[in-house]
Amino acid sequence: MPPPPPGYQPVPAGPRSRRGMYVALAVAGWLVVAAGTATAVVAVGSDGTTTTVADAEPSATASATPSAAPTTLAPTPTPKAVPSPTSTVRGTVSGSTHKGDLRYFLLPVPADAVAYGDQDGTKMTVSDLAKLLGNPTTSKQILKEYGCSGGATRTYRTNDGTYTVETQLMHFSSSGYASDWVQGLTFGSKAKAFTVSGVSGARGFAIDPTDPADDGELFAIAHVGDVEYEITVTGTGKLPRSVLKPLMQREVQRLKSGH
Repeated sequence: MPPPPPGYQPVPAGPRSRRGMYVALAVAGWLVVAAGTATAVVAVGSDGTTTTVADAEPSATASATPSAAPTTLAPTPTPKAVPSPTSTVRGTVSGSTHKGDLRYFLLPVPADAVAYGDQDGTKMTVSDLAKLLGNPTTSKQILKEYGCSGGATRTYRTNDGTYTVETQLMHFSSSGYASDWVQGLTFGSKAKAFTVSGVSGARGFAIDPTDPADDGELFAIAHVGDVEYEITVTGTGKLPRSVLKPLMQREVQRLKSGH
């Protein structure tokens, strides 16, 4: 990857989906950290040495630096139940390679839930994905270098209103690139890491509310072959970590078998 232009400064990431945090991107020799008001770019040389380009701590004069987005989650509107037409979206999987419409591989909406918007989900361009990360221009360049061709997302809410579940997929040119992407992502200090048992390579995180009446959040990332997947669950109060396991396992099944 070519070095950043002279005077380059990273732009703090915006909140991702309903997450009250920032996402940092660490791939292809560059580490872009955006958490709170601290930002940094670290160049990693071929001999393993590192050079800090921008201080990771905000300076006393950096009064214009945006602060982190509040972690309080906005109320989620209730989706309207509508008849679900037969989907025409199709995809295939062979080993670690996925082809066709990536929406086909989204976590299926259970019978006791209703999807928001398009029942088939929404396609995402590389530009759409880059906007969810810090430094959209740089992130878009790295995504392309990793052979990312786009993504897909769909959100549903359980009929009893207990949980809202969002699935996001990203398609890379190889399983190796998908794995590197998963391992290269870091999250703000408010996200507490935990193990998602029974799901190979999964990284789970929780954001617990300070007030039991507020919304909590769980999310996890992993990959199957050339597709990285992320599942986010929101609901009132501190959510049990076990909620993520069956959702992740169901997504793995979908990505491995196509059904």
